[in-house]
Amino acid sequence: MRMVQVNPDELPANQTVDIRDLMDMVWRRKWLIMFVTLVFTALAAGYSYTRIPEYTSTATVLVRPILTNPLETNPIEQVSVQTELRIATSASVGQVAAEKLGLPRSAVPDLIDNVSVSSPAETQILEISYVAHGRKEAQEGAQAFADAYLEFKSKQAIDTISEYTSKLQTNIQQVTTQISDLNNRIVTTPRRTALWQDLLNRRTSLEATRLALQNQLTTLSSLNVDAGQVIQPAQLPLAPSSPNHELNLALGVIVGLVIGVAAASIGERARQSRPSEVMLEQYLDAPILGAIPRSRVTLGRLARPAIIGDPRGRAAESYLLLRTNLLAVNGSRGDKTVMITSGVRGEGKTTTAVNLSAALAQMGKEVILVSADLRNPRLHSFFGIPNTYGLIQILSGETGFDDALHKTMIPRLRVLPSGPPSSAGEPVEQLQSDLMLEVLARCTEAADIVVIDSAPVLPVADSLVLAPVVDGVLFVADARKATRDAIVQCRYQLSQVGGRIIGGVLTGIAPRSSRIHSYDSRKDFRQLFHRTRKESSAEDEVPEPNGSKPMRPSTPTPARTRQSSGGERRTRPPRDESGPVAS
Repeated sequence: MRMVQVNPDELPANQTVDIRDLMDMVWRRKWLIMFVTLVFTALAAGYSYTRIPEYTSTATVLVRPILTNPLETNPIEQVSVQTELRIATSASVGQVAAEKLGLPRSAVPDLIDNVSVSSPAETQILEISYVAHGRKEAQEGAQAFADAYLEFKSKQAIDTISEYTSKLQTNIQQVTTQISDLNNRIVTTPRRTALWQDLLNRRTSLEATRLALQNQLTTLSSLNVDAGQVIQPAQLPLAPSSPNHELNLALGVIVGLVIGVAAASIGERARQSRPSEVMLEQYLDAPILGAIPRSRVTLGRLARPAIIGDPRGRAAESYLLLRTNLLAVNGSRGDKTVMITSGVRGEGKTTTAVNLSAALAQMGKEVILVSADLRNPRLHSFFGIPNTYGLIQILSGETGFDDALHKTMIPRLRVLPSGPPSSAGEPVEQLQSDLMLEVLARCTEAADIVVIDSAPVLPVADSLVLAPVVDGVLFVADARKATRDAIVQCRYQLSQVGGRIIGGVLTGIAPRSSRIHSYDSRKDFRQLFHRTRKESSAEDEVPEPNGSKPMRPSTPTPARTRQSSGGERRTRPPRDESGPVAS
């Protein structure tokens, strides 16, 4: 058989999302969002109010170019602001600032960590800020770094000028000595000789060199060594700059809201990935015939039908409603064979098959329950019958149909177990054989309804070979395990082989989450019973023939109603307290 892989994103219903869906999600998850927001706001408040306050003071410095000739037309272009920013936060400036603050050199790294320098765009201004835990300390630190920066720059310029001046003076002295030596040689040399003329030329050259050096020395004395000035001294801060409680709380609220909405969205997606009754109906494109709550009666080794183990429980009532809906769906078509399957193992298909069959038998239908799950049979354990012979032995020719059929403790319900899985060949080939069609034909002749418990759809192909030969498929999905992709994949695979999904059953739901059980509590029943008595008291009064006060009859037992498969409601007469049914 050809298996077709389909795209799970193809859904029949509209999947558009608008702002109303988002607002609905926020409203549904409002308590989660509020809780996350409060947590992050509390964390932000705890962080903000436990921090030690810090104060920031700023001194503004105007930077001037140094080592330039004052007669230059545009000397300010020689200032590199980025260079000055690095100088202002250098260790050299930090040492000068430490000396001004009276701190040792070991405190320089801490001072540099607390200082920051910025410059407004297109300006020659440095804003030197200092952060400290005290107001006065912040002011003194900012002012000390501003003064230290200017002092360092001026001292650097003066040292540079002094170095150049010393070199020039040394060169001038050397040139002067050379000129003096030449003068002495010129005096002793015969005049107008070649040597005398050469000495004169050399002296003239040295005098020109000395003059140039003297001019350079004069120029050095006119160089600018003013690094700038403090145009805005550091002020005493009035309020701490950190922590900013308002900003921190606002950030806490914003982050909390963002994370809360994100968490709510993740939770909503996780919830939507698990099918609800409406979603399962959308994914299957078929009506939902039942919503079965969790019940301990149908779990464990001692599992038994819920309508037998707990007939007044919510699970039993759900299976009765499933029976009614199934009969209503099949009533117009006259379908007799119903296969029950699921996407994967453990979603409650066998439990659903057992309880649905028991419910159908209780209303008078002849039912045969077939265990067609030849790999992991569990159906026989609900009734305590042996699994020695069953469907596998019939298909292999080892036993007959009548010998493998078992009666149960429920009248009109017979079970055809699967037989030992170890004796099975290839399940797909056995279920696809002509003998399987004969078994189904024998079942339909011997019963009003045949319920088939088959294997899951996704792991194996057993259910896909049975789907075309049965009248309808009832798909079971667990609200805690099933996923959207798995359900849609099963639906497409069943439709691909010609199977007809007549409905879905949602199992494993919380008892209080199903809307069909909102009327099921004893308290609600008592309130309805007393309200019905009160409203009908006037109609129940019997007038006396002599005109005296009407006499109220004794309180009757309310009649029980039961709905038949065709939708007709039959009224069962009230039961007399003494015993037999009243006529």
